[in-house]
Amino acid sequence: MHPIRALHALRDGVTDDSLRVAILVGLATVPFTVALSWDPIANEIIAGGSVSGTPLLLAGLLVGYYYSDRETESRRAGIWTGLAASIAAVLVFGANTVATIVSEPSQWAVVAVIGTPFVLALGVGFVVLFSMFAAQFADWVTTRLRRAHRAPDVSDDGGSPVPDPKWRKILAAYVLVAPPVVGSVLLEVPAGGVGFALTVLGLLVLVPLSVVALGALFADATAPRRSRVEWVPNALAYVGAPIGTYALVYAVAALRGSGHPDGYAIYAFIGVLWIAAVVYLFNRRRYFDGGGSAVRQLG
Repeated sequence: MHPIRALHALRDGVTDDSLRVAILVGLATVPFTVALSWDPIANEIIAGGSVSGTPLLLAGLLVGYYYSDRETESRRAGIWTGLAASIAAVLVFGANTVATIVSEPSQWAVVAVIGTPFVLALGVGFVVLFSMFAAQFADWVTTRLRRAHRAPDVSDDGGSPVPDPKWRKILAAYVLVAPPVVGSVLLEVPAGGVGFALTVLGLLVLVPLSVVALGALFADATAPRRSRVEWVPNALAYVGAPIGTYALVYAVAALRGSGHPDGYAIYAFIGVLWIAAVVYLFNRRRYFDGGGSAVRQLG
């Protein structure tokens, strides 16, 4: 983009009232990001540094939720939230660069000065993209949870489209794969054998599959149903139970001083997600695939 056009776009965005909330949310993250990213100066200073992404993630999700039912696109709002929040990245990178120039030999100082603009550009670009994707994700989730999106269209006899069957297939695959893999872990197969290699391979497949299955569960549970089908899945319960279990187990394990709280949390997440998937597929078969029910069901 031409520099003049970029300045005009920046001016238009700053003066656009519809983006005021997005910009303010981004600015509000700056002190928290700087505080979480500020590390004590070590003996060896490295220009650049790392920036905490937690405040930015929360800001992107909040902006996506706020703009999900407004004329301004959540994508555009997320970009401006990222631009405002990137001030923190500039401050952190700039402070580390100054520390490098002051404390390191002249050749490293020259490298820091030359490399800083590139590092800043990459950092700002990453912050903007991260915020944009977080806002779009929150917008997508919020839109799918709305009753207007999920309610069947009673104005026609066909109703709304049938949910994509690929989500059901992913859930079925997870239900079949999880028990043998988790069972082999609980049996503590001796290291070095074929069984141990298969267990490790199974975990490498199961962990990412569980994340995909969680997304498939949400996508299928929030899909519009045909008019003659009266089952309305409680998407928050199905998806929230595994996530809540993960957070609870992780917190308890960490408080008890466990060396690997994330390990316990992942196994708990996999187990509860398996139960949720089985219950969901059973209800889906009973109320949806089987032709629906005369009584409206929520669950």
